[in-house]
Amino acid sequence: MKRYLTDFDTRNLPVITVDTVIAGAGIAGLSTAAQLINLGIKPLIITKKQPSVSNSFLAQGGIAAAIGKDDDPQSHYRDTLRAGRGLCIEKNVRILVEEGLERVIDLIRYGVPFDRDEQGRVLLTKEGGHSTRRVLHVKDKTGTAIGSVLYSKVKDKTDFLTNFYLEEILTVDGEYAGIIISDGTQKILIKSKSLVIATGGYSPIYLRNTSAYKISGDTIGAAFRAGCILEDLEFVQFHPTALYIEGQPAYLITEAIRGEGAVLIDEKGNRFVDEMKPRDEVARAIFKKYSSGHKVFLDLRPLKEKGISIKDRFPTVYSLLEKFNLADKDLIPVSPAAHYSIGGIKATANGKTSVEGIFSVGESSCTGIHGANRLASNSLLECVTFGYKTAYSVYTYNMYKQIKEIKIRSESAGKDILNREKRREYLIKLKKTMWDLVGLERTEESLHKALSIVEQMEGELLRYKNNRYLIDLLYLSKGIILSAKNRKESRGTHYRTDYPEEREDYKKHTKIYNDFKIKLEVD
Repeated sequence: MKRYLTDFDTRNLPVITVDTVIAGAGIAGLSTAAQLINLGIKPLIITKKQPSVSNSFLAQGGIAAAIGKDDDPQSHYRDTLRAGRGLCIEKNVRILVEEGLERVIDLIRYGVPFDRDEQGRVLLTKEGGHSTRRVLHVKDKTGTAIGSVLYSKVKDKTDFLTNFYLEEILTVDGEYAGIIISDGTQKILIKSKSLVIATGGYSPIYLRNTSAYKISGDTIGAAFRAGCILEDLEFVQFHPTALYIEGQPAYLITEAIRGEGAVLIDEKGNRFVDEMKPRDEVARAIFKKYSSGHKVFLDLRPLKEKGISIKDRFPTVYSLLEKFNLADKDLIPVSPAAHYSIGGIKATANGKTSVEGIFSVGESSCTGIHGANRLASNSLLECVTFGYKTAYSVYTYNMYKQIKEIKIRSESAGKDILNREKRREYLIKLKKTMWDLVGLERTEESLHKALSIVEQMEGELLRYKNNRYLIDLLYLSKGIILSAKNRKESRGTHYRTDYPEEREDYKKHTKIYNDFKIKLEVD
């Protein structure tokens, strides 16, 4: 594995110097930034696109918290552990459900307009795996509502660099020193005491996915090259209900619709699964229907019989259905799509990674709170809860650090230039490989074939100078495949038809160290 993949000489690059840089402007990044500002640190935020273009802003269903009259964090804790299939790191789950409640109350105080009843009390819905109604929502635009409020709190108090990609994470003597970013025409060296990676997950590495981006996850590859340990990459959550229209993207249809009463049926009108089971079970049940030649529909009639207006309660979904002339239909064609990365950069609840000065929060991180399968609507809770805690961790780290001198030069071995069309061909080939061979169902044979394809692509790309983006994605894909090969059991979102049962000796976390050394360890 190559340490640096691009051509650069830090002595010849324009330099920006700040205390802390945050890569990513979704809810995790904005939550961290908001609390850093409260602590007196003005971070620089790097983002590929406008802050409103992120997966957390797209989150429809809501944010889970034990705020109901008859609910309590202990119940939320038990539900999270149950969904996680024995792999949740319990101390971090405890932090999530207890401190998460406090952070949700903060969001209420900040003015997030959660839906309320006629008495002004927050309305709660139920989603798969929850034992009670505990999901706060803003119709089906909860991510946008939370993200917009957080953005309004930081936009005039910090600086944003938009349309820039993180290309290299620089280290000196094994500690973080800076990053190199690019907008495609220029490179900039950013020197800082600390880096917070909040760039989201890697579900778009699959052909059918619900992501805001066509592809992402490359920053996790860059962090791996910098020395960060990766954890539990084999666990990728496939959302059961993405709109299924041949040739069209996999648009998400929120789980909250099922929470309000919609059911799943086949083309004969038969229900075949409990819609409120954890997502991995529902997604596989749908996948098996399609594999045996059937079709699957989300039946909206139970909602309409309850008097629930799709247009009023779920305006995002209604607009989507309207776009495809389905707004007046009762049966909506759905199938699973890659939706959420449970694995990522190994991090503590305070965002600390295995490299001094590098922090990770949100979907880019793996803190063990989701175990082998994420409980619905815990993702936004993770962003605001661990983003808040990471800010304090960054603050204390910065207290004892100085910005480092950086004298690093890198020259790629490749000579040719990869054109846009060829680059797209490689991306589609990678995404198709991951979907076909490393998807909802896996085998030793499919994983071996996927690994061969990925390693062949890696070898081919070495001839090109501008291969950084693809190579980082291939490193990440290789990590996912090797993790799945190493886990010879089925657990949560990881399902192997050749090892269909859970095994006690695999009740451990998969960790990937430098040069793809894999270990199963108990955290």
